[in-house]
Amino acid sequence: MSGRPTAAIGIDVGGTKTAVAMVETDDGQVLGVRQIDTVSRAGAAQLHDRLAPQLAELVASVDVELVGVGVGVPELVNPDGLVVTEVVVPGLGGDLVEQWADLGVTAVEADVRAAAVAESRLGAGASRASFVYVSVGTGISHCLVVDGVPWAGANGAAILLGSGVLADRASLGGPIGTPALEEYASGPGIVARYQEMGGVASSASEVVARCALDDTAREVVSGAGRALGLGLAELVNLLDPHAVVVGGGLGSAPGLYWESAVAAARPAIWAEVARGVTVVQSAVGPLAGAIGAALISLVRT
Repeated sequence: MSGRPTAAIGIDVGGTKTAVAMVETDDGQVLGVRQIDTVSRAGAAQLHDRLAPQLAELVASVDVELVGVGVGVPELVNPDGLVVTEVVVPGLGGDLVEQWADLGVTAVEADVRAAAVAESRLGAGASRASFVYVSVGTGISHCLVVDGVPWAGANGAAILLGSGVLADRASLGGPIGTPALEEYASGPGIVARYQEMGGVASSASEVVARCALDDTAREVVSGAGRALGLGLAELVNLLDPHAVVVGGGLGSAPGLYWESAVAAARPAIWAEVARGVTVVQSAVGPLAGAIGAALISLVRT
C-alpha cells in the first residue's frame, strides 16, 4: 500500500449522459466528477474511446490510490456479470470487464442496481430492512433491496418497471390503449407527448420548467407523474417493501411531477396496511449510479 487514501471510480452509462465519479472508499465522499454525452446510437466503441481521457484526467487530478473501476449500464446484466442486451447502446453487450480492461474496469452491473447500492449504503435506503429503488430519467427501472442486497432475479431482469408495467392511456387524457410506463413517465415520454399536443421542447427539463405558465406542459407533466405513481403503487402491491425511494435525474427533481406521482400512488395501493409506506426521493441524487458503480467495484475487485 502507498499510504495514500484509496478511491474507486464509477461510470454510470445513461441513455443521454454518462457520468464518471471518483469516490473515496472509506466514507463514499465524491472526490471528482466528469460527464460526457453518451451518443448512444453511435455505439459502445466511441463511448469507450471518449471515456479514456476522462478517467485519466480524473485520476491525475486527485492524489489517491485507485483500487477499482465499476460500470453501471442501462442494459440487462446477468448474474455472471455479462451484459446480455444492447437496447440502449449498441455494442455494449458481453464481458465489459474484459472488453474495457484498458480502462481498469473490474465490475459491471445494471445501472439501477448500482444506484440502489449507493442509496442503501449512503442514502434514503440506509438501515431499512427492504426498499424498492426506482430510477426515472431517459428510462424507468427498479430494484428491490433486501438487507442491503439488490435482487437481480434469476436472469438479471428484475429491473423492468418501465417496460413491463402498463399505464392506462385513456385515464391520462390520451387515446385508448395501454402503453409501457416509459412512454408516458420517462423524460423522452414527456417530450414526445408535449410535442404531440403542439408544444416545442427538446428535453423534459424544458417542459417541466414551463409548468407554471403553460397549461399544456402542466397537463403533460402531471399526467406523467400520475403514471409513475401507478407504477410505484404496483411495486408496493407486488413486493410490499418497507419504503420506496425514487431517484434518477427526473425522479430526484422536486415539483409537479413528483407531487403528482405521490398523490396517485397512495390510492392505488390495494392493501390498507401498506398504503402508508414511506415514499421518498433519493438522498444521494442523480450521481447515485456512478457512486454505486464505484462501491460495487470494491466488493468485486
